[in-house]
Amino acid sequence: MQFCIRDDDTSFFTTPEQLEAAYGAVNRWGPVSLAVIPYCRAGTSRGVPASMRGRWTVHPLHENAALVQYLRAAVAEGRFEIMLHGYWHDEPHGRPEFAAGQDLGRRVAEGRRYLEELLHTHIRVFVPPHNTIGSDGLKAIAQNGLHLGCTAGIRSGWSPLAPRSWQTWLRLRQWRRRGEAGVPWVLDLADHREVYGVPVTRSSRCEEQDAAFESARRIGGVFCAATHYWELDTPGATGQPSVGEQLQRLIERARSVPAVRWRSVGDILTGGSVTPVRGN
Repeated sequence: MQFCIRDDDTSFFTTPEQLEAAYGAVNRWGPVSLAVIPYCRAGTSRGVPASMRGRWTVHPLHENAALVQYLRAAVAEGRFEIMLHGYWHDEPHGRPEFAAGQDLGRRVAEGRRYLEELLHTHIRVFVPPHNTIGSDGLKAIAQNGLHLGCTAGIRSGWSPLAPRSWQTWLRLRQWRRRGEAGVPWVLDLADHREVYGVPVTRSSRCEEQDAAFESARRIGGVFCAATHYWELDTPGATGQPSVGEQLQRLIERARSVPAVRWRSVGDILTGGSVTPVRGN
């Protein structure tokens, strides 16, 4: 079984202290994949400070020199993988950027090049803002040789003319009909691959996370925990642990299973190197 953590919304507004508090200890066990916004627009995202929300000003990542220095060092040490998380993230019209935006191919190419040059890394994965992407967005990432750090679907952008789309849809439908949880394997859509992110948020539930983990463990599949560094201190839903406690439960569970291998999202999607989950 393969295990990874996907964390969204690192941007100009993120501090090194926030990421270190969230993942400084976690990095002892394996890498964390950060979905980074290149030119964050101060819109409605809760990753933007409340005092800045709704101003719609644009804040390039390089203007936060302390964060750039921190990320460069952490990437070089193998602690973090950098993924592309949209271009601006939020749009004034309120629709998801990569479901209804324009010039998506240019935005992917420019955003990727900017982050690669700035952070001295190679980007293999795209994570759409708000986990929402359309057919034009999927074409844009495929044209740029990137994979998807979530799942789309027939209704959200898979080509209805491609046999691989319907083969994948049928496999997922059969999985659901058997009452199985999660999507415990990489979805290969021919021009790109996708991996499902199991939500670890203030509205998620431990029993659903546990069911998805068990399905992945049983078939030797993939489990990707999807969360936000800025949400880890947030209380969970009624009767649920905090978001950070939910994530810690999953980390401890991964560490307790001998067959689990901790990898970055990019390595899972491209078949890269394996990091064993280390014990105490």
